[in-house]
Amino acid sequence: MEIKDLIIERFYPESASDEDFEKAIRIQLESFKENNPADPVPPDHLLRKNLEMIASHPIFNVQIYLAENATGELVGGVFILIAKPESPDYESQKHMGMVLPRVMKEYRRQGIGTQILEFSARILKEQGCTLLQGDTNSDEGRAFANRFGAEVAIESRDNRAYVKDIDWEMVEQWAAEGAKNNPDVTIEFFEGLPEEADLEAYSTLYTEVFNQQPFEELEGLETTWTPERMRELHTRMQEMGNMDYVMFTRETKGDLSGMTEMNYHPERSHRISQGLTGVQENYRGRGLGKWLKAKMLLYMRENFPTVEHIATTNAASNEAMLSINERLGFKLYKHTTMFKIQLDELAKHLNI
Repeated sequence: MEIKDLIIERFYPESASDEDFEKAIRIQLESFKENNPADPVPPDHLLRKNLEMIASHPIFNVQIYLAENATGELVGGVFILIAKPESPDYESQKHMGMVLPRVMKEYRRQGIGTQILEFSARILKEQGCTLLQGDTNSDEGRAFANRFGAEVAIESRDNRAYVKDIDWEMVEQWAAEGAKNNPDVTIEFFEGLPEEADLEAYSTLYTEVFNQQPFEELEGLETTWTPERMRELHTRMQEMGNMDYVMFTRETKGDLSGMTEMNYHPERSHRISQGLTGVQENYRGRGLGKWLKAKMLLYMRENFPTVEHIATTNAASNEAMLSINERLGFKLYKHTTMFKIQLDELAKHLNI
């Protein structure tokens, strides 16, 4: 059976009713439970705050749509992300839109996903985009993308390390070796952003580390992290209740050479997210990445005794980082496939 009379309407967090928020939260909750069946469910108020914050995203114009059938039942929705003209990377991102559709489980295989995809493609085309990109971590989603001729842009691994399984003796050894092998280098720690005097240099380091990740065939993900953008991101994280932790290495002459970050939320105290970790190209080969990882893990162990696991994501082709993580005890939790397709090619499959 195919649902023809689908009603797709924009969800505006700044003016939405409690009823519409409940619908948008239901979509997020179902997706979370499906992808993380053994994890504690995030509280509704955090999901609502996330929706409110997304509306003012500093880099992308995020459009949220809810889909209902003719009788008013919620059947799905979609997030559409399009670069903002004021972004410093607009010229390299303006051709691309990210589309993240969701169909409620009981309404799948009824043509709803196709209608949401067609709707999203029209929105992107109206905004001047020529390329659609999206992701999925389910075989069902991969089959859907393949059906429309989308090509795999990158495969990534969502990995987890459970605290009880970490080889802490090895972690302590890495920390000791890092200090011994780099006697003139210091590790500096910050809760939140580094001090203002270092923010320019840290933003430059962060930009290089971020962009040295393998993006493979994905387009428009290279990002310029300015001090202003770093401040804005930190403010947004604080408003969400997140606590950010940063460590970087400082060389003898004052240069910043490597960094790592973690993110923690008191209301989700069973987990910590391992964020970006990397070393500036000229300073590689000295074990700085292992040293930083080890020191941050030891800080976590000492200060967050309720944490059960650390979560991180890496491109499947990022062999160097995967090697470090695997030795630390990270194991595959799920894998995500990102697809892309030219809108003109998609139009042929959708007959639009």
